[in-house]
Formats: sequence, C-alpha cells, structure tokens
Amino acid sequence: MITVTLVSLLHSLAPRFPVYAPSLLLPLLDAHRGDLWLPGIKGEDMTRLRQHAKGGSAQILASLAAGWCDFAAGNEGKTPELDALESYDDEMMDNLLMYWSHPAKINSPITDNLFELRREVVDEAHGSKLASAWQEQQQARFEQIMQGVQAGRDQLCFVEVESAYWLRQRLSETPGITLIAPTLG
Repeated sequence: MITVTLVSLLHSLAPRFPVYAPSLLLPLLDAHRGDLWLPGIKGEDMTRLRQHAKGGSAQILASLAAGWCDFAAGNEGKTPELDALESYDDEMMDNLLMYWSHPAKINSPITDNLFELRREVVDEAHGSKLASAWQEQQQARFEQIMQGVQAGRDQLCFVEVESAYWLRQRLSETPGITLIAPTLG
C-alpha cells in the first residue's frame, strides 16, 4: 500500500505557537523516500523546509489563493456573517492557544474539526464564489497527490493547517492509501 503522510503547517500562525518549531518537521524530510509536496506560501516553516529539501526536489501544490480567507480582522459591523466569522476567529485563536500545548495536537482530528467548522463560517460569510474556488483548488491538490500515488510512490505532503482537514478526509476515503499523521515532539 502507498503511504501518504499529511503534515500541517502553521505558516503565518507560527509566531503565536512556538511549540511547533520548524525543526520538528525536518526529520520527516530525511526519512521520506518518494514525492515531496509543499504549498507555494511564505513563512519560516516553509523557508526551513525548502532549504532542507534534498536538491530542491519538492513539488508545489496548487494554490489555494482564490478560495483563501485570512483570519478576520476589521470586518466588524459590515454584515452579520462577517461579525460571526470575526467572533469565531477570535474564539478559535483563544482555544488554540490553550489546546496546542504539544506539537502532536496540531495534526489532530480536533484541530481538523475546528478548521472545518471555520471553513463553514467563512463560506457563509463570503458566499458561494469563494466556497467553489476553495473546493476546486483543494480538488486540484488531491489530483496532484494522486498522480504520485497511482505511479506507486509514497507521498509526503505539507499543507496549511487551515486546509489539512479537507485532504485528510479525501485521502482517508481513498482505497489503496495508508494515511499517516506525523509523530512530532
């Protein structure tokens, strides 16, 4: 069976959560034999992963930009849906500051559930155009990864923590794949 290891990245959230240092992710690169996937985003974790990747062998995942929604800030009072999103984001960050006390919790089902719920609030606040773009871009990533799976190669995929739930769900439903959550810390 082909293994797919899916690892969440904190990218812009990393400064708030030092428990998940980029150095924890580097041994995953050393141990992996197969395809390596990275998102085309910025952040200290991405810089370290790119520098550490053997011979620049990383492939770039489809961008999520057209469906992306940063954490709400300054949208208060514009619409009830944007108010709800801002409130959810504030509460979620407070909860994550308490919950993410150990690196393993970042790649946990609870984290995935929180971000999946957030996405539902985002879609309600921003409408079907953003939701459709999100689904299309996630599907494009899934198809990229599946090309390597179908060729018989193990996959190591680093993705934004905000989007990991989607790929974890799809990959867990795909026959012939063993989905692995990393052991960190």
